[in-house]
Amino acid sequence: MSGSNIASIICGAPDGSLDRSLVEGLVICADKGMEHAAAAGITPHIVVGDFDSSTVLPPDGIECIRVSPIKDDTDAMLAANTAIERGCTVLRFFCALGGRFDHTFANVQMLQHLHERGIYAELYGGSERIRLLHEGDSVRIPRFEGFVSLFSYTAVAEVTETGMKYPLQHYALDHGFPLGVSNEVAEEYGEIILHSGTAILCEYHGA
Repeated sequence: MSGSNIASIICGAPDGSLDRSLVEGLVICADKGMEHAAAAGITPHIVVGDFDSSTVLPPDGIECIRVSPIKDDTDAMLAANTAIERGCTVLRFFCALGGRFDHTFANVQMLQHLHERGIYAELYGGSERIRLLHEGDSVRIPRFEGFVSLFSYTAVAEVTETGMKYPLQHYALDHGFPLGVSNEVAEEYGEIILHSGTAILCEYHGA
């Protein structure tokens, strides 16, 4: 996916690993994400947040959207809303995993909220990538060194996995049991088809 409809949103999770090659389109820093952007030599187009956690001030000349720390939306959600208002329909959240579990889980829930608004979004953090799959989705994953985990987000998600070390055929994943953890792509490509429900797809690149 590429083009002017993409927003790269840099969040503030403690692991600030940032692959600059993936950062494109409209660049928005969510509060402490400014620190990670500055460390990576990235100048954002917009910074958003209550600025209660960042030690880096918004750069001069950069659009700054400052909000009250008493709010319902997370800084990542505020940044997402800003991107959507600017016409973006594909959102990549960097430095969005790790650190506080409640923030990580909130970001996963945000993916579903954005999907319901017609927005495609995914999370990156360190060596990890997380996205949601919905009924009818099919993805091909090139073989890599690392692990692929698939969990049911709804009560049940029916999946088929081929080209994987542990294949599945029309299997009903249950959200109360982690059967789908730590699979691997065994062939040139692995393919995951979601027949029903919603699932969380996690890729961990590394040994």
